[in-house]
Amino acid sequence: MSLEEFRRKYPAQTMTLGNGKPFAYRYYRNPKAAAAVVLLTGGIGLSDLFYRHFEWFAGDFSVLTFDYQIQFADNGEFAGTVAELLRRLKEKAWLVGQSLGGVVAQIIAARHPEVVEGLVLSNTCSLARDMGDEAYSHLKKMMESQKKSKKLLSVLPFSLFKRMMKWAVMKKKTDGFTRREKAIMEELCGAMLELLTKPYEQHMIDFLCDAEHYFGMTHNDFAPWEGRVLLILSEDDTTFTPACREDLIALMPSPTVVTDLTGGHLALMVRLEQYADLVTKFILERTP
Repeated sequence: MSLEEFRRKYPAQTMTLGNGKPFAYRYYRNPKAAAAVVLLTGGIGLSDLFYRHFEWFAGDFSVLTFDYQIQFADNGEFAGTVAELLRRLKEKAWLVGQSLGGVVAQIIAARHPEVVEGLVLSNTCSLARDMGDEAYSHLKKMMESQKKSKKLLSVLPFSLFKRMMKWAVMKKKTDGFTRREKAIMEELCGAMLELLTKPYEQHMIDFLCDAEHYFGMTHNDFAPWEGRVLLILSEDDTTFTPACREDLIALMPSPTVVTDLTGGHLALMVRLEQYADLVTKFILERTP
């Protein structure tokens, strides 16, 4: 299925929620679904880049996805909006988050546990109160790097900025990929270049940096999901350090940890079948 075919099959919908703001999303209610999943994308913030995942998971689950929309300035407001959307749709869902999406999933779960069945977090970090110095320093450096990118964004032509983003993905993140896997990443980068706008990229930098206001989470925040947390933490992911991964494992209650999904930070994009099989099996085994 191409991206255009996906958009026709799963058209975007909009709902105006209690705060008066419109919320755009794609949603497939599977009449035979054992459970519902919310796909939370990484720091680019464009949910259509997960279109192959959406189609795959729609075979077993109801599926909901959306961008981190510009009208929601911070993670707290966004988490509340997602929770309200799930209640309106009458869904209690598994939050499936990659990178920044894993952080967003933690914020939604900690603040709105009533709409969450469990967590699947891949190649991400924690917001733990007792985070170690090494992990905390790494995350602060990441945020400072994002702030520098925003300054660069203010002076560079956006077309050049986007080409630099593509170069960073294709040259730095795809070492060891097969020709087919690189072709998949080329396609996704093409979609990113089509969809991404300068105001949205500025918003995403602010949205990512806002996550530091939610440091302070504890083991008790995630106690409701004892044994219902899957952590997919690729050993060859260099975006987050081993210290970040260990702090996340320590924060979660009896998590299942998978480290052998190779492909670095973007492992779930190019190892889709392996990733989807892991996630599907984990959720189905915990669904009545």
